[in-house]
Amino acid sequence: MSRAYLLGAGVELSQPLFIIEKSTNANVVHYDAVITPDGGLNPRQPIIAYWVMAAEDGRREDLTPAERRKAFGFTIVHGWDANSYHLRLVAQQQRDIYVRRNGNSVRAETLIAGRCAYLTKIYVKVHKVLALPRIEFIELFGSDSATGEPVCERVRF
Repeated sequence: MSRAYLLGAGVELSQPLFIIEKSTNANVVHYDAVITPDGGLNPRQPIIAYWVMAAEDGRREDLTPAERRKAFGFTIVHGWDANSYHLRLVAQQQRDIYVRRNGNSVRAETLIAGRCAYLTKIYVKVHKVLALPRIEFIELFGSDSATGEPVCERVRF
């Protein structure tokens, strides 16, 4: 059974897909699937992204317009059926992520270390060059979709 959270007055639920952590602080971006009362993905807004401000008081905060355009935003288009979508992160345009409903759960699936895997976390290692943040590498974490075995891949920039 999937873990779900109420969005509003009990009309829709959300299910966690994956998170993005950064080396700069403990704040985390969460990506959740929005589930309709009948159990499908909301066709108007199937995925939401937001901050959990863990470095501060743990509150939830929307992404800013600049963050959506340049760093943590995404595009999403319908897949081959009503319960699948193709998601592309703004900062990782070359990486295909497929969001699919499978039984009672919704998963984000991508290639990690050459294996088809359920994505759970992206870690971004940032360092400063002349006071400007630069990405040194990202690490993708998940589990092999066939075996359940943990998988990880480091991508250098």
